[in-house]
Amino acid sequence: MASALFKKTKVRRPSLKGKHPVRRAAALLAGVSVLYIVTSAVLAAAGAVPTAPVLFGLDVDNYYFWQMVFVLPLVFAVWVLASGVLIALGKKGCARSAVLAEAALAWGVPLFIAWVPSAVQAGFMALGMGQEEWVGILSEPGIWQAVYLGFFLSAGVWAVGDFIWAARNLHKRSWPAAVLTGAAAAAVAAGAYIAFIR
Repeated sequence: MASALFKKTKVRRPSLKGKHPVRRAAALLAGVSVLYIVTSAVLAAAGAVPTAPVLFGLDVDNYYFWQMVFVLPLVFAVWVLASGVLIALGKKGCARSAVLAEAALAWGVPLFIAWVPSAVQAGFMALGMGQEEWVGILSEPGIWQAVYLGFFLSAGVWAVGDFIWAARNLHKRSWPAAVLTGAAAAAVAAGAYIAFIR
């Protein structure tokens, strides 16, 4: 997972040309999902509630418990949906395993980046920090708020860029088609993250 962050181009090529690219892609997403499961469990045990608004009228008191239960199927469902967008809007005859591998990197690496702030929160809350103190630190404009929001901004930019890169492998002759296809797949992934993951 860490190698995917820092050696993106070297990791991507073997995932496409090696054996079982879909299995590797699934392992990447499963690994990131486990990180979310552990973090959600710690936050639920610490009595944390989401700092961002909860959509669809879900109960904030048990949110992290339900996130712990449903994050793995959500991550895989979004992977399939985003891959479906790439395939549906892509050039006919592309290898689906290659698309799935590219989409897994485009979805899994930004998920990992966006996980870091919740991991930090879980660590502090496990050590006894209260929710009010955490919110107080992040509510004040300054370096900590900028760093916190910077992780999510970086994850979003990475997702859009990587989905466009994945679409470029499908639309080798047309950058505009790659940008539109990649942006559509990124919108699916980002929309699911914004709607469900806290």
